[in-house]
Amino acid sequence: MFDYIILGHENPDVDSIVSGYLLEKVMTRSGYSAKFIIPDQKLDEESVAICNRYGLDVTTYQGNLPTNPKQKYILVDHHERSVNGPIVAIIDHHPTIQKIDVPYYCNELSSATACLIVKGQEELFCKEDIQLAILATLVDTASFHSVKTQQADVEWANQMVSHYHLPYEQLYREGLCLTKIDSLQSALLHGLKEYHFHGKTVLSSYVQVLNKEEIQEKIPDLLNLAQTYVKERDVSLFAFLLHDMTAFQSSVYYVTSDKVTAKDFDHYVSRGNEIIPMIEKKIYQKK
Repeated sequence: MFDYIILGHENPDVDSIVSGYLLEKVMTRSGYSAKFIIPDQKLDEESVAICNRYGLDVTTYQGNLPTNPKQKYILVDHHERSVNGPIVAIIDHHPTIQKIDVPYYCNELSSATACLIVKGQEELFCKEDIQLAILATLVDTASFHSVKTQQADVEWANQMVSHYHLPYEQLYREGLCLTKIDSLQSALLHGLKEYHFHGKTVLSSYVQVLNKEEIQEKIPDLLNLAQTYVKERDVSLFAFLLHDMTAFQSSVYYVTSDKVTAKDFDHYVSRGNEIIPMIEKKIYQKK
């Protein structure tokens, strides 16, 4: 039994996976008994493939969570998840208006949680670990085009790339993460996350395409599918984000059981730093 179980969010993305891996490594090296576990049986193929290309075998961390009600948990890259035991620490970079009551809570403005974990204690990590942290940061910010990008993180990444002679152009291309749209279902559920605010369930997913025109004809069918998904699962709202990776602009579709509202943004919008906090605020204002 480990003293601490490190847990990312459901349907983990690259930042969630890398953050868990890095935190386990630094805690173990510091003398703590900690284990990163991914309980999800099905993982996003794109995230797994990216991690694998940089030496991180995600499947080795898949497994069942302990049933011991005294097991302590540390959450990374999110701040809410139902677990059997007490949550003793949270490391996150997504803003929230919720009051978080745990012994250790770190939620800072950062381009990625992996960046937050590594910056300032680089001596505890090897070159490959730092490359993973930069990779996760680029993927989480669409290669620093997202509004959640922190200039200090850009400068840090450039310093690390220069110091360790890392392949920045290759990492930059990875960060763009163009979505393979094999089917409407896979497109709708790409990067799916679930949120709970004041008794209401909100779902959100996204796709990143070279340009919006290439998927324009499929949008009505995607939104119809999203509306069916909302009705079948008794969800309050489904926020579907469409990112144009040529113009670096976004469109967000807010889907409920009876209507669809669209909003275009003149920038690459951040789901975690803009869209979800806005939805959260509106829900709590109505309570």
